[in-house]
Amino acid sequence: MLIGYVRVSTEQQDTEIQIEQLKAIGCEKIYTENKSGSSIENRTELLKAVESSRTGDTIVVMNLDRLARRTQDALTVADKLKEKEVGLRIEDLSIDVNSTTGRMVYTTLAAVAEMERLRIKERCDFGRAKAKKEGKHLGRPETVDKKKIKQLKVRGLKTGQIAEIMKVSRNTVYRALKQGS
Repeated sequence: MLIGYVRVSTEQQDTEIQIEQLKAIGCEKIYTENKSGSSIENRTELLKAVESSRTGDTIVVMNLDRLARRTQDALTVADKLKEKEVGLRIEDLSIDVNSTTGRMVYTTLAAVAEMERLRIKERCDFGRAKAKKEGKHLGRPETVDKKKIKQLKVRGLKTGQIAEIMKVSRNTVYRALKQGS
């Protein structure tokens, strides 16, 4: 049996194209998830696909980076499947991962995918550090008018009254006042 595996990293990405491609290939069962590719540890659908596969089955993914972004993870999946006598097909590579040459190509490309993930992380870290240095706000957008909370406090209103006026919790008022000091 051909078993498909689909992964996207964000809610904005669509699984439809990968699913259609796997169905066209003949996958009878398709596991789909929306998770980061940084590790296989939290990828429940991938682990289910590996666990449910039986001798003679083949797991198919459209691209290597959909399966794993770390070399060790790619090799771990390949080894588990080989132990179970389950094939692993990476459609865009057109290789048999269980052959000697296929394993070498697979390992090399998994290392390249890992390097790409690390370079993306480095660029993101650099961008965050630069933005922080420039005093830009990082994280969620501000949802509370801290100036108004402080003005209400200066006017002598109690925390509960401020919370009621601002339609926020008392803890939000306390945090806003604490950040201003």
